[in-house]
Amino acid sequence: MSSTQRVAIVTGCGKRDGIGAAIARRLASQGIAVVVTDIAATGVRDRFEQDRPETAQWKGVDDLAAEIAQAGGDALALTGDISSKGDVDGLIAAVATRFGQVDILVNNAGAPFSMAHGDVADIDPAEFDRVMQINVTGTFLMSQAAIPFMRAGKWGRIVNVASVAGRVGSKANSAYAASKAGVIALAQTFALDLGGDGITANAVLPGFIFTSRTLSGMSKKMGGVPLDEETIARSKPSVPVGRDGTPEDIAATVAFLVSEDAAFTTGQSFIVDGGSLRL
Repeated sequence: MSSTQRVAIVTGCGKRDGIGAAIARRLASQGIAVVVTDIAATGVRDRFEQDRPETAQWKGVDDLAAEIAQAGGDALALTGDISSKGDVDGLIAAVATRFGQVDILVNNAGAPFSMAHGDVADIDPAEFDRVMQINVTGTFLMSQAAIPFMRAGKWGRIVNVASVAGRVGSKANSAYAASKAGVIALAQTFALDLGGDGITANAVLPGFIFTSRTLSGMSKKMGGVPLDEETIARSKPSVPVGRDGTPEDIAATVAFLVSEDAAFTTGQSFIVDGGSLRL
């Protein structure tokens, strides 16, 4: 690795068509060494996730790292639970051994959509806590572990992938919405704590982004029924730009936020939703 090459950790990369994988591919294409992680190689399967032929042979972060390497990039695949301090310390130690530095952290990993879903009166408090542990505590622990490397290098970028639900709420998703509001607040607080160290922190708030996890969320809202193309088309929200959002749309925003061009941009929340919300 070149001594001038940046090293990025991207969490939640186990899904082939997911936002994490798209971010990792985009950063690698720009010459950044990428560490791709998830709790298991292929992430966690949502209770309502449907089988898709194009992902049947997908081996998760291992295949993603191999794909990046084949394209000429530098990638390392790791697994671990970001809500566990022991696992986080192990992940960071492995990155330090391989690269000796951490310059960029993209906190993308999130709890499955089906967890703690339902009317607020019916949610299992244990499931609510688990969503918060993954989405909020996991973001905090990963950032806390990476920050000493950034401070030592006097340069760093933290990007928290949140959701528009963290700004406007989400029906029957109180745990998810609350956790994403927490992720936004962490980015704002990191910006205040770390600005003098040459480290920026921002949040990206995706709207409707078409992925396998989105499909599972749509199925969940319909009672877990299989979705055909007609049902999917009817269920998609209307977006002013006239098309579905893609993981690559989120990756493009992240790529800007981790660049030198974003050195004076910190503590901000970037809504990427095709114009559905205009806040």
